[in-house]
Amino acid sequence: MIRGVNLGGWLVLEPWITPALFEGTKAKDELSLCRELGDQAEEILRLHRDHFITEADFRWLARCGINTVRLPIGYWVFGDEAPYVGSIVHVDRAFEWAERNGLKILLDLHGAPGSQNGHDHSGMVGDITWYTPENQAKSLKVIERLSKRYRGRDALAGIELVNEPSWRNGRRTLQEYYEKGYDIVRKSCGTDVAVVVSDAFFPRRWSRVMQGDKYQNKQLDIHLYQLFGKRDQRRSLSGHMAIVNGKWHRLLARVSRRWPVIIGEWSAALPPKIYDGYSAEAKDAAIRAYASAQLAVFERHAAGWFYWTYRTQDGGAWSFRTCVENRWLPDHF
Repeated sequence: MIRGVNLGGWLVLEPWITPALFEGTKAKDELSLCRELGDQAEEILRLHRDHFITEADFRWLARCGINTVRLPIGYWVFGDEAPYVGSIVHVDRAFEWAERNGLKILLDLHGAPGSQNGHDHSGMVGDITWYTPENQAKSLKVIERLSKRYRGRDALAGIELVNEPSWRNGRRTLQEYYEKGYDIVRKSCGTDVAVVVSDAFFPRRWSRVMQGDKYQNKQLDIHLYQLFGKRDQRRSLSGHMAIVNGKWHRLLARVSRRWPVIIGEWSAALPPKIYDGYSAEAKDAAIRAYASAQLAVFERHAAGWFYWTYRTQDGGAWSFRTCVENRWLPDHF
């Protein structure tokens, strides 16, 4: 069973995770931040990467019983996509730290050329041009370079071909990209390394995709949140719990019949207004109950899960470390 945590906001920036990095700028994403910082970008990002996550964090996670980290990286990881600042040195360090502390790594192509979804966590807010043949070919080249660089490393558990791609071009284009990416990883890494594909928020559309003897050690990545939709904002705590124990339970039971499923992102966070009128003790109990309900469903139906995310500047329910320290989550898994 994979019990994991995302290292979000480290090698792919998000303003809400580390707002201090963006303070005093007009930047909305990593691309615009690097442009605005200019010649200072390399030094500022190096300092952030040196201190936001260290080996001490890997040791702490291992003590908690976490066995895998999902490591979001951008297509600029190798340092050849100016004005982005590369981070391959820090990926190398992550592998060293993981291997010394008995952890595995799922490499996640979180930011793709042209942006696969138009959100800040892709590295670039705005238009989605990832679906052009040129940008998909560039993505596959990054997957190939990563596969060759880390093949044979004890810590390499899997490679996720792209994070949360938009569904705008439908399943066929994504499927073709996934099949090419699968072949690339298999050529370099054999079948010991998992190939992970995102469901693009349509988990039921993949039951007949990449089936058969050719496709081994594959996983379907499903992300489950209850924060962003209008209905999410209106539900009570009991309504959110009912979704977990009903809709999510049925969904994962069904999809996992054809695919090994991982919950690549989930959180104990809910819309803040849910807790209006709650005492501090009642809020603690509510967050703990919501997190526990999710874990029970995931542990029953999934091959693993990854909390989003390990740390945020402001703490709270988005921060795994805060959740453990506040006893909203167990201190050992």
